[in-house]
Amino acid sequence: MEQEKSFAAMDKEDRLSLFTKIEDKLVASSDDAWKAFYHNWRLHAKPTYTIEEIERIINSQSLSEMQKLSRAIFEQNGLYKKIIYYYATLLTYSCLLIPNPSFGKQLSEPHISKRYHLALSYLNRLNLPEVMTRMSLRALLDGSYYGIIQTLDKNHCILFDLPAQYCRSRYKDVFGNDIVEFDVSYFNTISDSEMQSMALKTYPKIVSDYYRRLKRGKVTSSWIKLPADIGVCFPFFDDGRPMFLDVIPSTLLYDDAVETDRERDLEEIKKILVQKIPHLTDGTLLFDPPEAVSMHQGAVNMMKGNKNLSVLTTYADVDAIVSRTTSDVSNNSIEKMLQNVYSKAGVSAQIFSPTGSQALPFSIKNDISLMMVLGNKYGRFYTHILNTLFANSNIDFSVKILPVSLYNQNDFVDESLKLAKLGYSYILPSAAMGVNQLELINLKSLENDVLHLEDVLITLSSKTESTGDVGAPEKRLEDKAPKTIQNEDAIDHQGGSE
Repeated sequence: MEQEKSFAAMDKEDRLSLFTKIEDKLVASSDDAWKAFYHNWRLHAKPTYTIEEIERIINSQSLSEMQKLSRAIFEQNGLYKKIIYYYATLLTYSCLLIPNPSFGKQLSEPHISKRYHLALSYLNRLNLPEVMTRMSLRALLDGSYYGIIQTLDKNHCILFDLPAQYCRSRYKDVFGNDIVEFDVSYFNTISDSEMQSMALKTYPKIVSDYYRRLKRGKVTSSWIKLPADIGVCFPFFDDGRPMFLDVIPSTLLYDDAVETDRERDLEEIKKILVQKIPHLTDGTLLFDPPEAVSMHQGAVNMMKGNKNLSVLTTYADVDAIVSRTTSDVSNNSIEKMLQNVYSKAGVSAQIFSPTGSQALPFSIKNDISLMMVLGNKYGRFYTHILNTLFANSNIDFSVKILPVSLYNQNDFVDESLKLAKLGYSYILPSAAMGVNQLELINLKSLENDVLHLEDVLITLSSKTESTGDVGAPEKRLEDKAPKTIQNEDAIDHQGGSE
């Protein structure tokens, strides 16, 4: 009581001085309250570009800056990377080699069929699905794929990639092929002389000779036009811009929205335990400040294991105003932001988070048609390669890249089988499944001539006749309309209740 009297007897200035001395103790928090690592942790690495810089580059005419931006965001942003990978791997790059004998010639003639088998074996050794996937990835990132043919003969086709930032294509030849221009100053970026010498040896002689002439001052421009028979360029469209450059601002805004919402969640988790020191009826403090400090420290020690709880001891009434909106509104905002990313890309959001079965197939067909812009160019390129090596006056060849994806493979095969029953190609269903023409011949020979599987296995038609199965086969779940699924679920539910 003596302490209370002495505290009550203090004048206003003395009481204020005492509160000032113990202020830091009254607002002390749990030792672990602010140690949580996630306060400074981000879901994604911060981009090296600001939104303003990105907008400037997108609206500029500098392809080199656009390519640099595209590659930087590809390494930093998961959404952008996922979109690029989706399109690059969309096609299976299944191909069909079509022999075209000259008028009056027959493919069955030995000297002609031999050329066909040589061309087919050569094409199979090129590992086209892997090569075309790589080229598509670079074309999507840089706007165009640039490459150079180092070696081309009847045993090898060595094609390696050129750095896009040192390439351009402004002209076409009489056949519509893009002429590649290569900036040989690229070799100046290789500081080690031994490594530079090795790099020059890997390039065709026309390139290495031009670089040496530039170093000796014999030519003034560092750009060399590559001959059409060694320069390779696959642009999506003539402007050469990275395909999904306009998506980048939306992906970054989405990341920011996700992080903002996450910070709100953390603030929602954080709690403050408030101890209000009561007063007596006459206004006298029930506990003096030293006693309040002791009570405060005791509460802190009791809650030491809870890192999301802070302790505040006060004589005044305290209230907190929360700036967080409701979860539904916040999630709806992020959902709209994400939808905007896919809208900018021109790709259905249902590819990555499907919510229905109606729009998705049409969206995939649009995506396949987009990638067939490159697929048709690949087919024309390898047609030229095979005709250069194996065509003569008796026969030439055509290479067709099929519009087949893992998403539509079953449907494509089914339609091809229906056509085969009407007399159309038997090879097409096999090619769509990834079994090339040479493998098909060898596979059937193995089954019929070596394993004699026709004597061991019962055909599907025979099995149907013996079991009496009739009617259309049951549809897969993903092929059923939503209304059909709802009706079936209702029937199952009624049967279960009975």
